[in-house]
Amino acid sequence: PTVGARLSGASLPDGLDIAKARASIRKGHKIRIRYRNEQGDESERVIWPTMIGYAETVRLLAAWCELRQNFRHFRTDRVSAAEFLDERIGCRPGELRNRWKRHMEAQGLRLP
Repeated sequence: PTVGARLSGASLPDGLDIAKARASIRKGHKIRIRYRNEQGDESERVIWPTMIGYAETVRLLAAWCELRQNFRHFRTDRVSAAEFLDERIGCRPGELRNRWKRHMEAQGLRLP
């Protein structure tokens, strides 16, 4: 599933295979990523992907982050490596998406 406005042509290249990320969302499989934050610091995280969306010129992957034990939004152009795991997330994909929506609404963001 995706949400948001269309990605413009001025975007940076994705650091992970979006088709494989979509497949992981549909199957309810985890992804291990190497992620670089805004300051350039890298960390390795195992995430439970739930949604791909767009914000201005960047693509975002919404996911439950096992490291932070909370939902996070990862810019795909800041992912330097991705391993698509066979390990299933801890719930059905639709339930994870509903949890994410409730999380966003609790922050004052209304979603379709």
